[in-house]
Amino acid sequence: MVIIFNRIKEHYGLRWKLFVGYILVAFIPVVIISRTINTSIEDYFLSNKEGELKRKLTRIADLVSEENYIFDKNKSKEFKNAMLVKSIEESMRILILDNKGTVIDDTNSIENGKVLFSVEILEALKLKSTSRLQDDNITMYTSVPIIDEKSNIIGIILGVSTIGDINELSKDIKDNLLILNIVMLVLVTIGVLCMSNIIVAPLNKLLKVVNMMSEGHLDQRIEVKGHDELSKLCIAFNNMNDRLEEVEHTREEFVSNVSHELKTPLSSIKVLSESILLQESVPEETYKEFLQDINSEVDRMTFIVNDLLILVKLNQKAEVLNIQEVELNKILYDILKRLKPIAEKNNIELTFNEIRKINVEVDEMKLSLALSNLIDNGIKYTQEGGSVKVTVDADHQNAFVTVSDTGVGIAEEEQSKVFNRFYRVDKTRNRGTGGTGLGLSITHSTVLLHNGSIKLYSKEDEGTTFIVRIPIKYTK
Repeated sequence: MVIIFNRIKEHYGLRWKLFVGYILVAFIPVVIISRTINTSIEDYFLSNKEGELKRKLTRIADLVSEENYIFDKNKSKEFKNAMLVKSIEESMRILILDNKGTVIDDTNSIENGKVLFSVEILEALKLKSTSRLQDDNITMYTSVPIIDEKSNIIGIILGVSTIGDINELSKDIKDNLLILNIVMLVLVTIGVLCMSNIIVAPLNKLLKVVNMMSEGHLDQRIEVKGHDELSKLCIAFNNMNDRLEEVEHTREEFVSNVSHELKTPLSSIKVLSESILLQESVPEETYKEFLQDINSEVDRMTFIVNDLLILVKLNQKAEVLNIQEVELNKILYDILKRLKPIAEKNNIELTFNEIRKINVEVDEMKLSLALSNLIDNGIKYTQEGGSVKVTVDADHQNAFVTVSDTGVGIAEEEQSKVFNRFYRVDKTRNRGTGGTGLGLSITHSTVLLHNGSIKLYSKEDEGTTFIVRIPIKYTK
């Protein structure tokens, strides 16, 4: 049986758990309530029965006391007939005992003259009326003391009756409740099956898509119907799938870009070296010129590899920052001093607006490289006669560095991609306007590593503004 139970549980999984859960939550309380109702009804009718018997026997006890049936021997025949009539009227056996427990009269003529002792009789001797259901759950004994006009106990009246009518009523109620429980079980089962289908069906679709994704089919999506939690889960899954496809596309584009960036200098080196090897009696000047070109291409490859290594390190969560308190204004001043000759060469105005001086807790070398990339890009993409403005400001929690240029700007559809590796607005990969295409990606990673953020505002042919936010106090 246990093996069968486990196999069912393994086969149906969540549906089985839902079924058991609904049964526990819905059906078991119904059974408990049914039993409680049945018990309450039984107690109610038994309580009414006890009260009714006590009232009837109390009236008979008053009659016995008023007529002095116990002590007046001349009324013995009248006494016996009166008790017999009451017994028939009330449908119960009546026993009259004196205050010593001796049976004076038994309407069934069985216990006459006998001395009886029971819980009911002892309680009556204490002037207490008592009812007690016997072990057979059918017979009920009820005792009432017989009291004279001076409130002295002169005897006991004991009534013996059956509660068959109550048992019949209780049985009918139990049968009806059983039918109700069966109906409820059927309804709950049907409800559970419907609910489990509603809940499990989307999950099965989700599982199917996940399995297909694990096999490499990242184009899978789940059809979303409704606005419940399962629908929201499917939407979140589709969004995650979009992100995975985007990451996969970025990875492929990254490999393609790396290949392209490295292939160009390698091709140049091969062409230059073959030109030297295939020519005889090449002048020394030509050798030097070709070797200088080869050296430039090697430098370019080294530059690309170094940028890649920097980016990989920045993207590693284990990367350790050398945090120290430095003056942000001085970092920017040193960067501008280094880049100013380049700006002047291209007739570009490079200005520094210090709204306030501010000290920050940063890795000076990494942050300097990140900000240098931003300013250098501003100079590269600004036409001759334009301007690049660097502003430093702060509030009580963050420092802000704004780099604004009057350059070519970035199209709105391109702005979300500028921090991607090897991405360039200049699709021609012109060496005059771009390096490796990793500068902004390095800047973005560095800022995030400092728990900061970077925002971009740009319009084509009007210029671009980058706003870098760096927390003044570094927290891990």
